[in-house]
Amino acid sequence: MIFAIVGTQRFPFNRMFELIDEAIDAGIIKEEVVAQSGYTEYQPRNFTAIPFLTQEEMNNYVERSRCIISHAGVGSITNCLERGKQVIVIPRRKEWGEHVDDHQLEISKVFQDNGYVAVAESQAELQKLVPSIEELTFQPYVRKQSDLISSIKNYVNSL
Repeated sequence: MIFAIVGTQRFPFNRMFELIDEAIDAGIIKEEVVAQSGYTEYQPRNFTAIPFLTQEEMNNYVERSRCIISHAGVGSITNCLERGKQVIVIPRRKEWGEHVDDHQLEISKVFQDNGYVAVAESQAELQKLVPSIEELTFQPYVRKQSDLISSIKNYVNSL
């Protein structure tokens, strides 16, 4: 199964769902796809879309999935990486009304440059990544402790 995540921003992400539908039509994706669709208006032809899920439901779909196709939301990406999932990120773009700016391009680049995810910005890239994602090597993701938490722990330990 592939689980697709668009997050809960009040912007649709129709392009991502169109890319997934086209990949299914082309026979590239042959397995079940379930998507958390948020405010996306696009009605998928080939897969199930559920607007909003609880965190427990999200985690359940993530655990059951072979790979994840996600927008470049930090919480969505790190939740999947912490569960050891391979993640294909499709960043939202301002020019298509998918977000207020292009910060998701920057986020996806940082995660890709650190070896945690693969990024697809086109149908060709997505159709190349989906069938070969298991052949790629990713770095294990370990959440870094924030400076604030470290400072608090150091203070408590010094008492």
